[in-house]
Amino acid sequence: MTAMLPDFDMTNPLTTQTTAFLVFAQLAELHPTLPGAYITTSQISPTEASVLLDTPADLEAWRLATHTEVDDVQLDDLKGDRKLHFTAPLGRITLKVFAVFAPASVAVSA
Repeated sequence: MTAMLPDFDMTNPLTTQTTAFLVFAQLAELHPTLPGAYITTSQISPTEASVLLDTPADLEAWRLATHTEVDDVQLDDLKGDRKLHFTAPLGRITLKVFAVFAPASVAVSA
C-alpha cells in the first residue's frame, strides 16, 4: 500500500501521530473486512504504531493488506505463549503488527 497522504511536518509528534491514523483510515477504506485491532502510537516514537491483533488469522489478514512477505513474519516464544509479528513500513509510518496466543496443545487441554 502506498500512502497518499499530505506532506505533514514529521518533526511534530502529534502531527506525525495524525499521519499514522490517516494510514489506518486508508487501510480501512482499501480493506473493509480487515479485522479490528488495539492500536497505539507514542510521542516518543511518533512514526511507529503498534497493532495488537486477537488471532493468527487476523495477523494473516493484516499481512496481506500491508503486502508483507511471508518470510518477514516471525514466531517467538513468550513465556509459554507464542507471538507472531512483523514490521510493515507504510510511507513514513512503520506498523509493528503482532498477535499473542497459546500454543494449540495448551489451548486444547485447557
